[in-house]
Amino acid sequence: MLAIVSITTPIFLLIALGYLAVRWRILPYEAIPGLGRFVLYFAMPGLILHTLSSMEFDQVLDFSFIFAYGLGSLLMLGLGLLISLKVFKNEPVLASLKAMGVSMSNTPYFGFPVLLQVVGGTAAQAFSMALLVETILIIPLCIALLEYNSSRGTGTSLGRVLIDLHKRMLSNPLLIAIIAGMLISALDVSLPDPINITLEMLGRSSATIALFMIGASLVDSPMRGKLGGIAPMLLGKLIAHPLMVALLIWLLPPFNPDLQLAAVLLAAMPMMSIYPIFGSQYGYRNFATSTLMLATICAFFTISAILIFIQA
Repeated sequence: MLAIVSITTPIFLLIALGYLAVRWRILPYEAIPGLGRFVLYFAMPGLILHTLSSMEFDQVLDFSFIFAYGLGSLLMLGLGLLISLKVFKNEPVLASLKAMGVSMSNTPYFGFPVLLQVVGGTAAQAFSMALLVETILIIPLCIALLEYNSSRGTGTSLGRVLIDLHKRMLSNPLLIAIIAGMLISALDVSLPDPINITLEMLGRSSATIALFMIGASLVDSPMRGKLGGIAPMLLGKLIAHPLMVALLIWLLPPFNPDLQLAAVLLAAMPMMSIYPIFGSQYGYRNFATSTLMLATICAFFTISAILIFIQA
């Protein structure tokens, strides 16, 4: 138990520090977007490029991991949409937003720092594969559902929305870093030492700043909305999503145990930190911000419980 606490406590202490730094005006709230851009455009790409370029190409992709994490997330997307529409009778846009919430993890800013604590050297590989799944499959589908349901009267087809989204996704710096790292690995090219060292230094800063930024961003997340509408989201994201991925792993032939653990942990992360932005765009800001804040707090207990269960 003490070992589990030593893994999860530093993560949530960094989140708390970020929150207090902005709450006590040590850091201005206006600095948060800058921190996010540094992680998105420099720190995370540096880490990905350094890690993948130094790996053997056949070690970069593990299709068992991709299948378990990708299909598990896809099934949660469909299940979340179906339950929201049929059981809770939500209108299509809110149902699409809820489906996004239970299927999309905060992989860059929350998941990766946790993986570093738990699986160490396998963290970057698992993170890169999960990011590929989310960037190419889950995020476009979630946004396409939102766009399609919010613009039904305009005659925009789902196929057109998906094509336009994938074009934008290809300019994502994290995806560019993954593709570049895989190419360097496939071509067996060695980067010059000064570049390698620079990328490594950028990568070291990614986890700390990402967690600090999550805490800072929670300052502007008021607790509004009915708990009855949020509770199913917490159960879906923090419990059902990792259980779905774990079930698929159990059905698959055995593969790297660290990657198995990484897939379950990534699925157990709260929803992505930009979830309230999507909520604001479609008229559900209070619901999205309240859900994100509660999910982040509850994740301390659910992630600890998963680690205790696996250790036992």
